[in-house]
Amino acid sequence: MIRRFALLGMLGFTACTLTEEPPAPSTTGTVKGTLTPFRLQSTPTETVRSALLRDAGVRQRLSKSISAAVAAQQQQGVRRAELATSDSGDADAVPGDVIVRFEEAQLSEADALARVSLPGYRAVHKGYITEHLHLIGYEPVEMRAMKVQETADLARLVAKMSGVSYAEKNLRFHAFKTPNDPGYARQWHYPMMNLPAAWDITTGSSNVVIGVLDTGIVKHPDLDGRVVAGADMISDVSSAGDGNGRDTDPTDKGKDQPNGGSSWHGSHVAGTIGAVSNDNQGVAGVTWSGKLLPVRVLGSSGGSFADIAAGIQWAAGIDVAGLPHNNNPAQVINMSLGGQNSPSQALQEVIDAAMGKGVIIVVAAGNSNIEASKFSPCNQQNVICVGATRFNGKRASYSNYGSAVDVMATGGETAEDLNGDGKPDGVLSTIVDETNQPIWAYYQGTSMASPHVAGIVALMKSVYPGLTPAQAKQILKSTADTNSQCTEGCGAGLVNAQAAVREAQRVANGGTLPAEPPKLGVGSTQLSFTGSGTQQLAVRNVGGGTLRVTAAASGTKASALSFPKGNTLELAAYESKPLAVSVNTAGLSNGNYLAQVSLSGDNGNKTDVLVKFQVGAAQDKDAIVAFLYLDDNDEWKVDDGAIALVSSSGGYAYSLKLAPQTYYAIATIDEDGDNELFEDGERVGFWRDATTIESIPLAVDQTVGNISFALVPYQSDDEQPSTSVIGKPCTSSSQCGDGFCATNFPGGYCTRSCIAKDCPAGSKCEFTTDGTAAYCFATCTDVGMQGTCRTGYVCDDDDAGGGVCIPP
Repeated sequence: MIRRFALLGMLGFTACTLTEEPPAPSTTGTVKGTLTPFRLQSTPTETVRSALLRDAGVRQRLSKSISAAVAAQQQQGVRRAELATSDSGDADAVPGDVIVRFEEAQLSEADALARVSLPGYRAVHKGYITEHLHLIGYEPVEMRAMKVQETADLARLVAKMSGVSYAEKNLRFHAFKTPNDPGYARQWHYPMMNLPAAWDITTGSSNVVIGVLDTGIVKHPDLDGRVVAGADMISDVSSAGDGNGRDTDPTDKGKDQPNGGSSWHGSHVAGTIGAVSNDNQGVAGVTWSGKLLPVRVLGSSGGSFADIAAGIQWAAGIDVAGLPHNNNPAQVINMSLGGQNSPSQALQEVIDAAMGKGVIIVVAAGNSNIEASKFSPCNQQNVICVGATRFNGKRASYSNYGSAVDVMATGGETAEDLNGDGKPDGVLSTIVDETNQPIWAYYQGTSMASPHVAGIVALMKSVYPGLTPAQAKQILKSTADTNSQCTEGCGAGLVNAQAAVREAQRVANGGTLPAEPPKLGVGSTQLSFTGSGTQQLAVRNVGGGTLRVTAAASGTKASALSFPKGNTLELAAYESKPLAVSVNTAGLSNGNYLAQVSLSGDNGNKTDVLVKFQVGAAQDKDAIVAFLYLDDNDEWKVDDGAIALVSSSGGYAYSLKLAPQTYYAIATIDEDGDNELFEDGERVGFWRDATTIESIPLAVDQTVGNISFALVPYQSDDEQPSTSVIGKPCTSSSQCGDGFCATNFPGGYCTRSCIAKDCPAGSKCEFTTDGTAAYCFATCTDVGMQGTCRTGYVCDDDDAGGGVCIPP
């Protein structure tokens, strides 16, 4: 039942006249969004293992509180969320911290403090950034807390002192937040940027070092072989969480999320750049060779300008006082971090010094759906600022935009599943679970887009070691796919890895390259529709010359497919163009259907794209959404008025009015109807995702939109779920779980239909040759060989950079 608030006005009377009641001031704000429940297989890497719910006591208390509120609502008439028809925040300053740029180099701590002392304050030297830049901390002499504006006033006073070039607040930055699940076959984000074709040119160089300025690194089999000695630049002991200040241990200590959860953000970013690749396990990195240099600059309280600037300096091979020399200086640096603030002079000075040594710096644009020019370091000079796209190549809902953005890269949109694989359209990479066991997770964000570009730059450096920062930016922009440009400002468009690497190679070779024949490629081998609609399929010539491509509809429901902008494309060398694919479900009864787009090149190349579409609303259960907050004792609380049912028949859209508060959103489905929530297998979701719980500040009269997130099956750390049996040998269907045994395959082959149900992880939906049915096949690596397939089977090319196991 919706909470009622007392009127904050008074009825006024005169002797003969009743004055009109003034309108009641609003006392609430509004939160809107859409939930996306996924039905995933219960495999260790494709379930929610949230830090928020890892404590059984917390799970039970939240379950009891939410269930009781729902039960009470059901007695009075169920309170359903209204159907729905951005957030931003300033980077916060470290109280009393001032970054000072002295005109004289290499001042001692004592001399520096003597020159910037202020009456009424104790000054403390908190560290060096460069030979000119120092971090000075000020504390009031009397026992009192610093006022909000006081640090800015201190910086202005210091800036006017003799011998000081400038002074500025030491702002905190935070990792741009990001959603959750293994294998290259799930890394749809790579073909979208034409990476498989780039790998035909180079998979990287062992001589290229990529600096990852982030939350640090964790032990992970997909990372350990690539990591070199790094550094921890966090000077704030409480934020560092390791009992000291700066040191040479870049291990991510976690606990950067509310109530002690951990995002392992730096490890996810590092995995995208350079996970150990082609080794029959885990996922692939953008670059398969080279070194990852972890530089920890973000702790439990984010990171400060001073620490990030010092981190750039050290990563570039420029000495920082108190730390040993970096023997593996970075040629490329990725920074998936930032905050809403004007450009920093101190940060710019260090960026320019790194650029002077040839270092190419790639940064994330930010996730607030506003002008990227408001975010540092995206708004700094001499960086490559990257926005994020979703599966269809268009700007992701959260991505910042505008003139500061140079290019776009895949960042994901986990509330969608436009390729129909039953997984959130997030970026898959490396993290650990709450027991420190390695897993792979789907995240979204410009934090995920930026490392794609950093990895591509590393590939460019491998074919052109002399590549400069200016050349890297120019090549990325000149070769980008303009179809991903947007009216808000998406830079040059979506990066094209093959075109960028090839152009770098051409420049390195003096402007010439051998001619290559045309070759047909696609951005995805599967599309998914809910009802009628149109999607864009990226069709490419990943070779030279000119390629004419013709599209045709095939399969049992070919009549539902059409090509509203024509079915032929003329592609110049290394060009990509969108093919509009439409589905019209008129006249079809409710259910799930398949068709395919058959593409033929005039060079003889052919490939098929699976099209899945659903008619009618999916029969599913309603969800429960709740908005939690942390009380003064750091305990999770949820008010009755902040809980509502979200209808499946309404597309899981909701709109709630809530009292002003900083909230955290959680949603779940009581699958078995026993009023016990968060049980193993029940779908659960969080804003912004399962492992990086993000706050939602709400003020009076404010509307915060697009609080949209996915729900996937929850799995406690107590039990390990079963793995997929697709592709396993069998003699009867009883050995194949919910599938059947294909006894006409050598040794039997466990599979199942994937028309109405998605394939589990480690397998892929493939058409039969006549296009009348589709079944799950085990995915594999090392196309053309046995690879990861069982004995007697071969890894066959799936036309998307991966393969499936079939008989020879």
